[in-house]
Amino acid sequence: MTCSVAFTRAWHRCVAAGLLLLWMSSPAAAQTPVAYFEFLMARRLEAQGDEAGALAALERAAAADPASAEVRAEIASFQLRRDRHADAERAALRALKLDDDNLEAHRVLGSIYAAAVDAMNARTPQAQVEVSARQAIAHLERVAGEAAAGTDIQILFSLGRLYLRTNEPAKAVEAFTRVVNQNPTSVQGQLSLAQAYAAADDIKSAIATLDRIVDDEPRVAAVLAQYQEQAGLLKEAVQSYTRAIAVEPMNGWLKFRRIATVFNDGNYAQAAAFAAEAQAQHPDDLRFPRLRARAVFEGGDPARAVTILEPTAKAYPNDTTTQLALADLYSDAGRDGDAERTLRQLLEVEPANAEALNYLGYLLADRGRALEEAVRFVQRALDADPGNPSYLDSLGWAHFRRGDLSEAEKYLSPAAAQLPRNAVVQDHLGDVLAGQNRWFDAIAAWTRALAGDGGIDRAVVEEKIQHARSKIPR
Repeated sequence: MTCSVAFTRAWHRCVAAGLLLLWMSSPAAAQTPVAYFEFLMARRLEAQGDEAGALAALERAAAADPASAEVRAEIASFQLRRDRHADAERAALRALKLDDDNLEAHRVLGSIYAAAVDAMNARTPQAQVEVSARQAIAHLERVAGEAAAGTDIQILFSLGRLYLRTNEPAKAVEAFTRVVNQNPTSVQGQLSLAQAYAAADDIKSAIATLDRIVDDEPRVAAVLAQYQEQAGLLKEAVQSYTRAIAVEPMNGWLKFRRIATVFNDGNYAQAAAFAAEAQAQHPDDLRFPRLRARAVFEGGDPARAVTILEPTAKAYPNDTTTQLALADLYSDAGRDGDAERTLRQLLEVEPANAEALNYLGYLLADRGRALEEAVRFVQRALDADPGNPSYLDSLGWAHFRRGDLSEAEKYLSPAAAQLPRNAVVQDHLGDVLAGQNRWFDAIAAWTRALAGDGGIDRAVVEEKIQHARSKIPR
């Protein structure tokens, strides 16, 4: 018998004649002929664009077979495809009440809850993120666990992202590995797998993941460079940043990162050259003249460094970062008067700028000049940012230079506790303790300074330790 969709009655007869056989021979979406007929009608109507008719047919199927979880799961999927999440959630929950093993209902609920997590931002309380993410994971794991080889890649992607949100990087690595195994050409899969490795503190594997595809997919070079930089592979990172810039030749951020990486590798001449090139290409991006000037300074030419940055500082008198960078150059070049002048001019524009207040106060204190004013400047900075350890150090140092050791310790002790590896802060605390004849404590602070992050004259500190030891009774 031939069935023609052109004649509705004939089509009905054809379908009805075959329903019983279909129902008996295979797992169906409904367990009664009428329900299955309406289920098929819904598929046909949806394909024809008749959404209202399709939903009505599904509702008739559900009414004809109240025990069918499959029909309600199909209603949930239908609603999810139209972004009607509330309706989809209700239908899926009803399906699971009938059959807790219904994978389609779990997929729908997992997808809805995962979308809710994706919509959360940094202002969302972490506890709320955790609850929603684990709710999504519970449903999606049921789907992913049933058929490891054939799970929908989008389900695995969702699981991987959720595992990262719940700080389960090992599970994220597993999920994204399955994505890559199913689709080795997925660039997003490789990037996500690398991200999961990095979250698991396995930077070596993150690098290896992207290194395998970067030749064919140079778009991943920027991310690869960041991982290489994080691993201390600075020369390799520079090469990757260069490759990334070839893909995006006007990307200022990539150029900035390349210059910073070259600078941190100690290649100041190359950093200055890259910065000069970037400055010409991006004349309004003030990062590049600042980097260029600092690279030239570190390369051994302070005078030229100053002449590079001065025109930019003059052209942008209200740019705080540039003015502070110029003050740094002046100070490091021994031009304290120019540094002080630059900072005072900045404070005329921004009298409440805490960073400038602290810098000027510390500069005056370190030079032993205008100490009362130095204390006032740093106190204003600390009022704006209470507890800032750098500002506590500056205020403590200003009091020390005034000869008030008890006030100096009041601020330097908490600063040193917050910055245990800051060599300068530990050195300052050692000087205060030595001034109080607390030789053992002073030696301990100076020893921490020697083990710290640099910025001190090691020979001078070692000499202070030897002097302190000579003061200890034997």
